[in-house]
Amino acid sequence: MPRCNTWKVLFVASALISIAIIFTPRDPSNDCNINSILDQHLEISQLYQQNTRPFDVREDSMEALNVPYIHYLGSPPTEKRFLAIGISTVKRKKENYLLNTVHSIFNHSSKEELDQLVVVVYLANSQHTLNKETAEELNHSFQLDVKAGRLVVISSPTRAYPTLEGLKRNYNDSPDRVKFRSKQNIDYAFLVNFCANLSHYYIMLEDDITCANNFLTSIKSNIESQKAPWTTITYSTLGYIGKLYHNADLSKLARFLLLFYDEMPCDWLLDLFFKSKAQKEIIRAKPSLFQHMGTYSSFQGSMNKLKDKDFVEVHEKYGDHPPASCSTNIEAYLDNVADNVCYLGPSFFWGKNIKKDNYFTMVFQDTLNIEKVHVITGSPDHPGDMIKAGFLELGSVKVKNKDVESCKSFRKVAQFTNGVASIKTDKPQTSDCLRITISADQDEWVIIQKLGVWLKKTREVSGSVTPGLATN
Repeated sequence: MPRCNTWKVLFVASALISIAIIFTPRDPSNDCNINSILDQHLEISQLYQQNTRPFDVREDSMEALNVPYIHYLGSPPTEKRFLAIGISTVKRKKENYLLNTVHSIFNHSSKEELDQLVVVVYLANSQHTLNKETAEELNHSFQLDVKAGRLVVISSPTRAYPTLEGLKRNYNDSPDRVKFRSKQNIDYAFLVNFCANLSHYYIMLEDDITCANNFLTSIKSNIESQKAPWTTITYSTLGYIGKLYHNADLSKLARFLLLFYDEMPCDWLLDLFFKSKAQKEIIRAKPSLFQHMGTYSSFQGSMNKLKDKDFVEVHEKYGDHPPASCSTNIEAYLDNVADNVCYLGPSFFWGKNIKKDNYFTMVFQDTLNIEKVHVITGSPDHPGDMIKAGFLELGSVKVKNKDVESCKSFRKVAQFTNGVASIKTDKPQTSDCLRITISADQDEWVIIQKLGVWLKKTREVSGSVTPGLATN
């Protein structure tokens, strides 16, 4: 009963107050006060809108994260380079490979290539003293590279990291391994985030690798040969070594790694990243451009002797390699497309479903005086994937039919025997095209491993010898 009486009292009181408000004469001055308050609120709202940028999906969700960084050496380049190379490193218990890795990057690049790259080393030791020691070692060995703007050394304070204690033990990993791989994901996220907008492309390396000669030129050629949109291209078969990304994807990748940092290892997350962007399969370039050289892992100094069997350090320049474009009506296997043969780099053409009258055409940029041609098909791993029956032709007078460039007329110059065709002449043959034609169906696929073109040399006034163009 007391509770019911209380509600009755409150109801009667509310009703009396409402009646009093309705029948009380209105003071006009109160209207002015109310209007004044509304005007002040409107002014404050307008001022807030003027000083606050509207939410923008791209800027607020996809730009680089505001991660704090410690700068040890170098400064970000003022102009975008072609390639940024990211390396995360920690001091190992038994052996360190970082200096050799950076040496390999610079020593396997030409002067022109060095001007197109920047190496960013992320020091991921939890102790600042270890990071400082590593930075001093790098500065001692690479002072000129730091001054030239192609080596930047950074870190992030430990306060920027989330907790690494008490994490989920997915896959029944030990607590130490979970902590190690979770921190590694954050290390790479911070590194990738820093590299956003430094270059057009970014490649991820480990701190214990060696490089192939002119790897940057090979990467550039491979990128140019891609016909469809891509998220990730890999230049190694091992883990996250040699993963290439567009600059535009780096901020997204950084967020992705941070979002799932405690769920799984980094290489698994990298696979999920390209799949989440609708790339069905990894694009694999061969031969590999980077080789794992370390013996001891950064995790507890355990042994790690993994090697990439597809790595080739020195890629032989075969012939004079005149500028040309390549086309074929043979179905390519994966990314082993026709242009791989035309661009200077460690790649090859690999085709399947071989039928009579299939062709592979190379159209030269200029009319050439050709002294020698040598074509090798098949490979040590797939010796049966050679041309069983076919011939080599040289063509004249370039024509274009439905956006496919070729030549108006061709003449046979050699037959394929055991997968090889070759010509050599004392009288150079003026040519605009070279064509390989299949003369019989075959069950085996075809690998064009090497296609070398040698040109007649012309002697300049200075006495130097250079490949010459045809003169009319």
